[in-house]
Amino acid sequence: MRVWALFFACLYINFYGQRYTSTWYNIDNGLPQSSAKAIVKDKYGFIWISTENGIVRYDGSSFITFNNFRVNNLHFGEFIGDPLQDSITVHNNFQQNKIIIKNRFPRLTRLYSNDKAAFSENSSSLQRIANNIINSSFYNDVQYYIRLKNSAYLFKEKNAITYRDAKGKETKIALPFSNRDLNNIFVFNEVLFINDMRARKTYSIDRGKLSVSSKPTLFNDPETKIYWQQVTKQTFIINRSNIYIVKCNRTDLALKFLVKYDEIGSHSYCSMYYGKDFNKLYLGTLNNGLNVLKLSDFRVAKKETTFSNNIYYASLPLSKNTIITEDGTVFDKNGVVKRYPFGNNDSNLMMYDRSGNILIRKRGSIIRFDKNSGYKKKDSVFMKQGFEAFFRSGDLYASTISDASGYQLRLSRKDIFSQPDFTFHFKNPVNTFIQYNKNEILAGCSDGLYSVHPESHTIKPIQRNIHIKNIIRTKDNLIWVTTDKDGFYLFRNQKLIKMPNDRNNYLQSAHYILEDRRGSYWISSNNGLFKVPKKQLLQYASDGKTPVYYYRFTKRDGFLTNEFNGISQPNAYALENGEFVFPSMDGFVFFNPDSIKTFYPDKNRFYIERIKTGNSETRYFHQSLDLKNDYKTADIFIDIPYYSNLENLYLEAKISGKENTDWEPIAIGKELKYSISNLAPGEYTLSVRMLISPDGKQEEKTIRFKIQPFFYQTLLFRVSLSIVILIIIIVIVQLTTNFLRIKNKVLKQIVHNKNSELKETSLTLEGVKSDLRKETEYQKKLVETISHDITTPIRFIAMLSQKLHESDDVELQKKYFDSIYKSSEQLYQFTLNLKEYTELYKAENIFEEQEYPVHKILDTKKRLFHEIAKEKGTSITNITEHTVYSRVNESILTAIIHNLLDNAVKNTFDGEITLNITENNQKSTITIADTGAGMSADQISIYMNLFRNPKLETPSFKGKGLGLHMVIHLVKKINAEISFRQNHPRGTVVEIILTKN
Repeated sequence: MRVWALFFACLYINFYGQRYTSTWYNIDNGLPQSSAKAIVKDKYGFIWISTENGIVRYDGSSFITFNNFRVNNLHFGEFIGDPLQDSITVHNNFQQNKIIIKNRFPRLTRLYSNDKAAFSENSSSLQRIANNIINSSFYNDVQYYIRLKNSAYLFKEKNAITYRDAKGKETKIALPFSNRDLNNIFVFNEVLFINDMRARKTYSIDRGKLSVSSKPTLFNDPETKIYWQQVTKQTFIINRSNIYIVKCNRTDLALKFLVKYDEIGSHSYCSMYYGKDFNKLYLGTLNNGLNVLKLSDFRVAKKETTFSNNIYYASLPLSKNTIITEDGTVFDKNGVVKRYPFGNNDSNLMMYDRSGNILIRKRGSIIRFDKNSGYKKKDSVFMKQGFEAFFRSGDLYASTISDASGYQLRLSRKDIFSQPDFTFHFKNPVNTFIQYNKNEILAGCSDGLYSVHPESHTIKPIQRNIHIKNIIRTKDNLIWVTTDKDGFYLFRNQKLIKMPNDRNNYLQSAHYILEDRRGSYWISSNNGLFKVPKKQLLQYASDGKTPVYYYRFTKRDGFLTNEFNGISQPNAYALENGEFVFPSMDGFVFFNPDSIKTFYPDKNRFYIERIKTGNSETRYFHQSLDLKNDYKTADIFIDIPYYSNLENLYLEAKISGKENTDWEPIAIGKELKYSISNLAPGEYTLSVRMLISPDGKQEEKTIRFKIQPFFYQTLLFRVSLSIVILIIIIVIVQLTTNFLRIKNKVLKQIVHNKNSELKETSLTLEGVKSDLRKETEYQKKLVETISHDITTPIRFIAMLSQKLHESDDVELQKKYFDSIYKSSEQLYQFTLNLKEYTELYKAENIFEEQEYPVHKILDTKKRLFHEIAKEKGTSITNITEHTVYSRVNESILTAIIHNLLDNAVKNTFDGEITLNITENNQKSTITIADTGAGMSADQISIYMNLFRNPKLETPSFKGKGLGLHMVIHLVKKINAEISFRQNHPRGTVVEIILTKN
């Protein structure tokens, strides 16, 4: 650098003043402690602040405090090092520890002896100077030095400075100097500048060569305060509250004016940093925190007098850089320029006529201020009762009149005061109109937009139910329509095309639109001023899907209010000098659209490296991360050093992997983060994209993360479980197969057995069938026998009864009566045997639960047949000697004995019947012997064969009695045996043998 260029420094000072907005940060809203002792920006775009309670990283929206170092002293001081080399270091008090900031993260590192600010040399102590802050104190009894990249300057003695080169060679430079002059030094591009405020001189030393400038400049002005920080390579000149920054204008040293800040001396400012990328000035204090000044190119012009009304609805451009309002006040960007005596008029209608006269409405009249008189002369014309508004577009003048029937739009080609050429009637107020072409005008009403054709006197509605505010023809000849609550539209091909709203729907009430030279539209609204590329709106109008990105300017950018006015037509102007003017609810906003910057994040400064799960501490990761399976929510932070309005930061994110999501906007707040929850275990990719330019270009970054599964959700577990389940299924199938085989074998055996049983059963059934057949035959024959045996005694009794009736002989009658009695007694006994037999034949229990004496049955039957046998001259004798017991069914045994004894009585005359019971260990034998007619050998053989072989045909009972057949059946039933033999010399012996077991 040529040092003599310093003489011309004042020629390069930019005196264009800037507005600013001030925002304070302290312990209440972000800082861990209300001090900001040093400020520096790293190569990644993050601002670092040194405090008395740790180190703070600032990204434009949030502060992250680092104070968990393993040190006892968290009072940190100045930053040193080289940000471009990603090496910023800071020491705590007394230089006990050293922190290095590298790769966006501070950590404790080793402290070397040459790191310390003070060191000893030749029994002298030297103190390093790394900055020159406003309130620096330098002492004459202390030696100081400045270390440059390859050299150093030593201040060891009065009136001399020592230069030491890279090889250690020292050169002494003589000049008027003392340590108190260190408050006025700074280093720029490795050149040391020393300002002598008393002599108004500036010394510069470049690699040991001295140059002197005796020209008074702001550098050596006694009112100047110098702030220089070596690590940021920034030097600020503060003169009478004006803050400048030293810069290099091509090859020359110059000052750039930043801001006039009257409060610069009101606080203990100790650090400064200017972020040129976002046009912000950071001022750190010792006890009040951090003050961020947003420097603005927007200028607000307003009346500064007390109780002034700065709400303007109507205005007109007056010159290339001024506007005039309805009360005659002329404004430029710096405020009030002039006043015309317009008086009090209605505040929402102003217009130039063809002669350049200014027309203003006042109640039912129009006041005309004459241009030729310098707008000092005026006249007034009363329009008509119900006069509402007037407009001008193209070669047409228009006025609106209200009456009982509605509203009239009156059009005139000559002027506003002449008789109308056309009159059209509307039901609602007409708010604006524009001459669309020679044959058509567009009328905007409170209930919609209408196409009016004067020549044909027709009105065609284009769209109803919207409140039209303004119709604007931009310089590209496009027609735009703004509404009160329905946003804004493009009028094309006789249709309104609705434009998309901004993310907060502030453009629902858009006011006016101006187009700049670079193809962007500026749109005022009730909440901010918007800028949008025209091509995005037109592309959206064509396809209906192109995203539109609005850039919003607010009070943070230099306005006094976010609310703009939008009643008059028009109400915003592009002045001849290139400035735009928009009326707000607190003054007029002037700006040059070419100098207003829109700030977008740097595509290379986009980091996703922090995560917080649940209530745990925030941790860092690189490219990929693992989440434990017990996580509930995980916040993945997006770190973007963006120092403008966060509303203009467009971020979207999506997840792809096992589960997928569409692109969704990330909520803009103090912390930019994307929260994930309820995702199933698996591998995912998080994609985040960021808008980096107004033309819609985006930068996308992805990270991979994995949600660890529970043990039962792992592939190994699933494979193992599948194998186990497969083995279990195989085992079950095998066991089932074996079981089915065994069961099949058993079933086969059962079937075989059943077949055998069925065969046996079939044979048995055949036998049963035969037995049933025999039984049926038996019962049939039994019935025949019963019929025969009953018929004979009844016939006999009937015959005796007839003879008794016919005979008169008493003795004979007595004989007949006796015969009838005996026959009846015999018949009665027969029926008793028949009933007893019928019941016994069905009995199932053939054994009693308890034993009983058998001889009682013989005694009972003996008494029963005693009289009958006596009538026949026969005696019955029971010769049983011992008491014999049995468990055979007593009723069955009684029936057997009864029948056998009855047969014996019937066939014995003048004889003897003997009853006896004998027993041994195996059996008991009941014997009934008579001396009657007896049974022949053939009869004995027949009955014995009938007993032994039940399959033999049962002979007819007819003529042979019922008793023995019944006896044989009953004997079989009780599993006993019966035998018949002849009793010598005559009669029959019958034995019933009962088995004891």
